[in-house]
Amino acid sequence: MTEDEDKSVIGVFGMGVMGQNLALNVASKSFKVSCYNREDEFSMRLFEALEIAKRDISNGDDVLRVFKDLQMFVESLKKPRRILLSIPAGKPVEMTLELLKPLLESDDVIIDGGNEHFLETRRREQMCAVDWFAECGKKIHFVGMGISGGAEGARHGPALMPGGSEFAYNSLKPMLEAMSAKAGEKNDEPCVTRCGPDGCGHYVKMVHNGIEYADMQFIAESVVLLRDVLGFDNEKQSIALKEWNNGDLESFLIDITAKCLKKKDDDGDDDSYLANKVLDKAGSKGTGKWTVQLAADAGIAIPCCSAALEARYISAAIDDRAKCSEMYSNNTEDLVLESSKTSSSSSTTTTTLNAETLGKALYCAKIIAYAQGLSLIKSAGNDYGWSEDLNIANICKVWRGGCIIRAKLLETIVRAFTKEPSLSNLLLDSEISSIVKSRVGDLRKVVVESAQRGIASPALMNALSYYDNMKTKRGSAYIIQAQRDAFGAHTFERVDKEGKFHADWW
Repeated sequence: MTEDEDKSVIGVFGMGVMGQNLALNVASKSFKVSCYNREDEFSMRLFEALEIAKRDISNGDDVLRVFKDLQMFVESLKKPRRILLSIPAGKPVEMTLELLKPLLESDDVIIDGGNEHFLETRRREQMCAVDWFAECGKKIHFVGMGISGGAEGARHGPALMPGGSEFAYNSLKPMLEAMSAKAGEKNDEPCVTRCGPDGCGHYVKMVHNGIEYADMQFIAESVVLLRDVLGFDNEKQSIALKEWNNGDLESFLIDITAKCLKKKDDDGDDDSYLANKVLDKAGSKGTGKWTVQLAADAGIAIPCCSAALEARYISAAIDDRAKCSEMYSNNTEDLVLESSKTSSSSSTTTTTLNAETLGKALYCAKIIAYAQGLSLIKSAGNDYGWSEDLNIANICKVWRGGCIIRAKLLETIVRAFTKEPSLSNLLLDSEISSIVKSRVGDLRKVVVESAQRGIASPALMNALSYYDNMKTKRGSAYIIQAQRDAFGAHTFERVDKEGKFHADWW
């Protein structure tokens, strides 16, 4: 064996849960991997855990090696070197780049596998390729790669969304295809694609998370409707979701929600369900907020994601919600609505809704959320110069396996953008429009029932509102523009003449 053959194909910097699982994944595909973590109070435990875990890999000692010295770690890598950073976003990445800078050579590749803001990724790609070359003659390829699937996905097959240069992707492609999840009819299509240059990969992952916010909120609202309208207990709720998951709604999130609903409390003295004891307060880590902020900057409407994000913010106002619940409990206008509700223990209901109708409404809403998210990605392609590389069909293929939003629906979306890559909005596809037309009535029934009963369903309501707005040729915006011109002389356009106009409105 030559010295080069003994070197590792990739190095993983950072041995937290994700870093360890990614390293084990790559090693299990027979690629030699070098692992590094800075020495601190936790590093010994991390390395001990890794040593135990690699026993499950054939020839684990040969394909997975651990280093505590950074220079030795870098020297253990085959050229061009490939280093995957599995560390927190922000300052830790910046500090690590400075540590690696004197040890790397031209055409080495650094992959940031964290949830970093895409503008930071764009800046670092420029810094490594241009600024470092001007400073010390080194052109380093920086790749921002979105990784979805959590710790389990990292170990057994995540969805991977890398951005960066074609050179960098081609040097990584065999390894990324091997370690990624697989999907497709024969379950042999790698869930990875080069999304585009510089920060495109992290942007796509951000929008993935925005769609995830909407999807989770849709499901949560649907469960509450099963509980408060249909009177289903946890067991019946779980059964309803399992039935949905056996049809068009098949997805990872539906599946895990069905399991969460029927989980019993292991720490309780009674035979109660754990979900019912979880505090009604949802957290967030930032990617949903970024998605909403960037959509606003781009002038793209993503009301389903916005509603999901705001629902989490409202959920955090626990004390004020409790006070409002007490203050408005005797509101005569609401009492009529409240009296039509069934209790969670009731087996009777006066509603015209059923689980099948609710499932169809949920499916329709999911399509509308994807339409919004994919429109945002297409807009970013134009705004940031990615259009030539951006392929929506390939991105949706990646999302079919390994990631949190993986769903049967994505096969239909892939067909839409394969047939018409320039499709400006998913709702304009003929197959999608047929589905939406057949199910939007169900969504409307659910939204009306929610409103009449005083049940908050903001994401489902916003999905319907988006649909109604998109299918309305002449809506209410002309009134807004007339108002703007009346008080601020902002001018307006006319339907019968070219140009900009201003009028004396009174």
